[in-house]
Amino acid sequence: MIGLLLLFFFIGQIPADQSHTGPPGTRPLEKSAYFAFVDRDYIFTVEVVRPGIPLLNFVSVTDQNVKLQAKNVRFTLENRKAAAKTFSIETGGASPAIPTVFLTIHPRSSFGVRVNGDFENAQEFLGVAIRLGSEELKLAPLTNFDFEILASKVNQINLGSPDFSDDWRVLKLRNLGERTPVRRQ
Repeated sequence: MIGLLLLFFFIGQIPADQSHTGPPGTRPLEKSAYFAFVDRDYIFTVEVVRPGIPLLNFVSVTDQNVKLQAKNVRFTLENRKAAAKTFSIETGGASPAIPTVFLTIHPRSSFGVRVNGDFENAQEFLGVAIRLGSEELKLAPLTNFDFEILASKVNQINLGSPDFSDDWRVLKLRNLGERTPVRRQ
């Protein structure tokens, strides 16, 4: 009984702005080499594989084509924002990578590309955002451990499934990041 009273006493002592941060060590990351956006339409991940070299992977579980322009993938560095200039598609052989300024994201597909831009050999970013049509997807920063868990789950998604809600439930996926409408200027 005394323990319960002490618990209530200490809960009342937590400042309001800290009461929703969770246990120690779960504060939001300020910078990271790993980012993800997950919802029931798309999964985007960004991983810095070498200084200044991020990889972008996506999974689309929608039923429509969407164009993604390289300039609509933006990274926040320490002192500025940098938009991607091109994507590089690896051909898997001795042939050089193929540069492109846009990708077509096909329905029920997954793909990965290298992102090229002026990233100053950054090993981590403060943020990553992707403009997709009339929406902006803000990717959430992740730890290496959380990124690897997510990647493992994403690799198990059945793109041929008639109902992705089964995959969502079985893999215990959860929404990550934010989706907001793009303001017209």
